[in-house]
Amino acid sequence: MSSARLQQQFIRLWQCCEGRSQETTLNELAEMLSCSRRHMRTLLNMMEERGWLTWEAEAGRGKRSKLAFLYTGLALQQQRAEDLLEQDRIDQLVQLVGDKAAVRQMLVSHLGRSFRQGRHILRVLYYRPMKNLLPGSALRRSENHIARQIFSALTRVNEENGELEADIAHHWQQLSATHWRFFFASRHPLSPRTRAGNGGRDRLFAAQQRPAAVRPY
Repeated sequence: MSSARLQQQFIRLWQCCEGRSQETTLNELAEMLSCSRRHMRTLLNMMEERGWLTWEAEAGRGKRSKLAFLYTGLALQQQRAEDLLEQDRIDQLVQLVGDKAAVRQMLVSHLGRSFRQGRHILRVLYYRPMKNLLPGSALRRSENHIARQIFSALTRVNEENGELEADIAHHWQQLSATHWRFFFASRHPLSPRTRAGNGGRDRLFAAQQRPAAVRPY
């Protein structure tokens, strides 16, 4: 059983029991979750392994077992909601929380730039899927704005006065009609992985062939 499914089952069990420790039977719990006794026993064992509850089974007819919750369904629901938010599974998040206003607030607090597992992440709300944010390709104005927040260039054009400004390069020299020299600030070191090579050259030539890229190149 997946971790997400097990979390859902625990939340459901916690809600049915109102979070209270109690004496009960496998039959009663199985009826709560609409499953068999055997499957209920498996669920309890898995939940106990996760440290969510304790289950003290009593053998014999008429004897009741002890169920104690060590974790609240609300805390687990919050954890599950955060996982769904990280995975951008908004539909499932709405089903889990059941309150669109609360989901909207969670989304707003989740937007913006973050750094996780060595990656820079930018989250924005947009009305349609973004299939491409590559500079030089045909982009809408809003997509072009987002692309500028993600990518940097050697220089950039000031949209207000049309003048060339520094971006990664703080200074540049034209040595000939086809030879330019750019100077980088120490805060913009180039990784060996991004060093220009045959692959980068081929990509530039391919970009030149696109109609939308004629002007930038």
